[in-house]
Amino acid sequence: MDIKPLGRRVLVQEVEETEEEEVTEGGIVIPDSAKSDDNYIKAEVLAVGTDDSIEVEVGDEVILSSFSGTEIEVDQKEMKIIKNNDILAKIE
Repeated sequence: MDIKPLGRRVLVQEVEETEEEEVTEGGIVIPDSAKSDDNYIKAEVLAVGTDDSIEVEVGDEVILSSFSGTEIEVDQKEMKIIKNNDILAKIE
């Protein structure tokens, strides 16, 4: 299924960062959600809206607030539709 965001919206997919499991001395595995205080996520731009003022392109990696956007599932993949101004930075 093809999704084309409208206006100043952008379709992104979170970039999975591979990290080694953190295990305490007692053998307890600490999940990523418990060790991260980050309020942002890294994502790849999959599609951009129809507004000419959008500053990112398909394929760009961006940083955005972890609470921004609307989560959707397409072809069993988790994605987000976010507003252009929810993008905090572009990774170069």
